[in-house]
Amino acid sequence: MGKDMFDFFRRKTARKAASLEADNENQVPCDTQNETVIQNQYIADQPITGKAGDRFNRAFFATRIAETIATRIDSSSIVLGLYGPWGDGKTSVLEMMQEALTSYPNTIVVRFNPWHFQSEDLLLRGFFATLADAMGQSLPNMKEKAGDLLTKYGSVLSLASLTVGGVVQVNPGDAAKGVGKAMSNVGLDELRKRIEQMLNEANKRLVILIDDIDRLDREETHAIFKLVKLSASFRHTSYVLAFDDDVVSAALGERYGAGGSLAGRAFLEKIIQVPLHLPPADENSLRQLALEGVQNALNQAGIELTQPQVDAFVRHFDDALLPQLETPRRAKLFSNALMFALPILKGEVNPVDLMLIEGIRVMYPHLYTGIRENPALFLRGERDERRNNLQGAVSQIDSLIERAIPELTTDERERVKSRLLQPLFPRIGSTGYGGEWDKIWGAEQKVCSGEYFKRYFTYSVPVGDVPDAHVTALCEAAPVASDAEKRVLLEAFAVRQGLPRVILRLRQREESLTQIQASALITAFAVNGDLLPRERGMMIMADTRAKAGMLIAGLLRQIPVGEPRQAEAERAIQIAMPVGFSMECIHWIRHYEGKPPEKRVLADEGEAPLRAILTARIEEADTVSPLFIAHPKDAPSLYWSWADGTSADHVRQRLETHFDAAPEQLDDFLACYVGEAWGMESGLPSPADFDRRQYDSVSHLIPAEYLAANLRLRYGEELDTPQNYPPDTMVQPRRVAHQFMTVHQAVLHTQSAAAQSAAEEEPDNNAD
Repeated sequence: MGKDMFDFFRRKTARKAASLEADNENQVPCDTQNETVIQNQYIADQPITGKAGDRFNRAFFATRIAETIATRIDSSSIVLGLYGPWGDGKTSVLEMMQEALTSYPNTIVVRFNPWHFQSEDLLLRGFFATLADAMGQSLPNMKEKAGDLLTKYGSVLSLASLTVGGVVQVNPGDAAKGVGKAMSNVGLDELRKRIEQMLNEANKRLVILIDDIDRLDREETHAIFKLVKLSASFRHTSYVLAFDDDVVSAALGERYGAGGSLAGRAFLEKIIQVPLHLPPADENSLRQLALEGVQNALNQAGIELTQPQVDAFVRHFDDALLPQLETPRRAKLFSNALMFALPILKGEVNPVDLMLIEGIRVMYPHLYTGIRENPALFLRGERDERRNNLQGAVSQIDSLIERAIPELTTDERERVKSRLLQPLFPRIGSTGYGGEWDKIWGAEQKVCSGEYFKRYFTYSVPVGDVPDAHVTALCEAAPVASDAEKRVLLEAFAVRQGLPRVILRLRQREESLTQIQASALITAFAVNGDLLPRERGMMIMADTRAKAGMLIAGLLRQIPVGEPRQAEAERAIQIAMPVGFSMECIHWIRHYEGKPPEKRVLADEGEAPLRAILTARIEEADTVSPLFIAHPKDAPSLYWSWADGTSADHVRQRLETHFDAAPEQLDDFLACYVGEAWGMESGLPSPADFDRRQYDSVSHLIPAEYLAANLRLRYGEELDTPQNYPPDTMVQPRRVAHQFMTVHQAVLHTQSAAAQSAAEEEPDNNAD
């Protein structure tokens, strides 16, 4: 409901502006909106299709491999291994090789992806079916012959018992089931010779490119290398196998040799005759790719950074993120992470901090988790630990970083901490930052602000918080909204318990608001004071309603000093609802000793009219319903203000009139003066005791003896010997009556003793 409402007021504001412009130009305003929809375009992790797209200077490397294969004089088979980590561009190199091989008419290029097949049997059959199709297209005159031979070869081989040594054992019965009785006595060697003869006659060389081997599971990895071991004996055939050698060695080592990666690598050496490592991507090229992705993400989100923001991001990126970029895939992952995060949090967080946090998520995922799960450590720092460090203790921050990125050296971890984490979370460093920085960081929406930290990790605004965009919309909508519409706007925040955060955000923006906005917001909060929560708690010094009073005082300072501000202040006190909120506003508007001069709202003489308005409103409110009934939480302060604005006798007469007519209402009156006590262990509230302070407050308004007589009349002789600490089972009104009488008897005793002492000290004028 809230978002729709704000959108409505945005349109309303836009129509009003358009109407004013049209009136000036004698034109009819247009009531339609033409919005440009920017669709997020994520960077696909696709290889390039040729050397024209080469960004990492690998085209010569790919061309050299292709040339070597295509121009070999030796007709024997050869297997090349193209090694590189995931995402480093092996597939792109294969694409450039295939492009280069097209200039050699004597080659038939076959691309085979083992990922497409779900079992060993399908893998073997699929491989030879792929060869048959490729040869059929390149050798149309031999299409039928090539397809028939390779299909038969694959069919027999797929039923074979494969061994590491390349020995093939075919059960004739199984072979007959697969390809017919005519094939049962035909050996694999004979079929291979026929295929080689066909290639020799055509003067063709097969170049088979196999990719993504490192993405297979262990069984599939074993199967593909069995296949290569058995079929690589074809003459006129070259294989290029692209994979992460560390991953594949680990998979093969589980089955062959002594086990482990070393055994797997020893097995690879038996199959791969030419091992080639992909040249590392140039760091400058990776940096350029990543920064282009960052700029693209910013453009699509509609975010424009200032030059200082650009400088800050690039410095921290170069210092701590660039060394971990490593592969083109990781650069694309970073760009896509920003493509997702920037639009969803636009206007709600600091964009530079968000880009760096997302960089940590992509480059240092375990460190990201450590930050997310330890907000207090990163937001507050560890001052105690720094003192302990003088004695050689390891700080919690350093320990967390070491656990999160153990693969880095000590110097590298220190660089991440000092060049990336400390700029994001200044309190983890050695410099002290006082509480005033929380306001500064909050205004900048930084991740080191407790108000904003969660947004960076949840990609949302938590319940109880509010989007900054909605606060901005409120400031824009309030000047054109009616009183009823203003209430709807605030209710949209109240529903999600967001008014405390709205008030905080507005207080941070006070000085940037226009006079019209300030006046509209004063009205919005003044007339809807009943929506403002009054939180309870042992440590709560000022509830949300009190902070709204502070806000109204701050908004008044945005009104020109003098008559305009005075009139606005008097209007606020007149319309503030309920009357207790009107009194709260005066509390924060008034000037008192020790208050900074820049916080002054009105001149001293300007405060008297506000108190007069409040006094009249209190009088009127009590006429409608006794204050202690209608406004129990505010009653003590309201009665004090009422007596201060009129007289104590005036208030006494009004109270005695109430109690003479309804004596039992005195219990409700006394209850207003009983506060809450909070259990130190349980943390639960309970009614506090009625003590001397409460006694003095009520007896200032109405004689104590009048109150005592009322209580004796209703509770009887038990109050002659009242209990100062009645049992918890006693009902609360009777409990208060006992405590009142306990204090009253003590006061009477003290007064009697003082009078007797004074009489004894008075000189006897009749003495000689």
